[in-house]
Amino acid sequence: MEHSPTTTAPATAKRSPNDCHVARGMAGASVGMGFFSACVFWWTPFTSILATVGLLLGLISLIRGVKGGLRGENYAMVGTLLCATSLAITVTLNQGLRYSQWDTLPLLW
Repeated sequence: MEHSPTTTAPATAKRSPNDCHVARGMAGASVGMGFFSACVFWWTPFTSILATVGLLLGLISLIRGVKGGLRGENYAMVGTLLCATSLAITVTLNQGLRYSQWDTLPLLW
């Protein structure tokens, strides 16, 4: 006995931001940049630039709603927090050491 074919409407699934490989890569890059900048926090200009770029990528991913993980892991949030922490540590240590060793006021170049 054969079943009659059912007529269904064409499947128009709504695409999520997580479908794009580039968007997920931006969230993952934010995690990588945050971790690496935290590992090499003493490289003064490089670490600040790396953490700032990672922070921007993470914030863009958060604004767009990209999580990054295929199973729902929120890489964008993790990367943003890592980069913000690394940037805060780098700026604080850089300015604090500059003040304590060379007697210049912080944030003055």
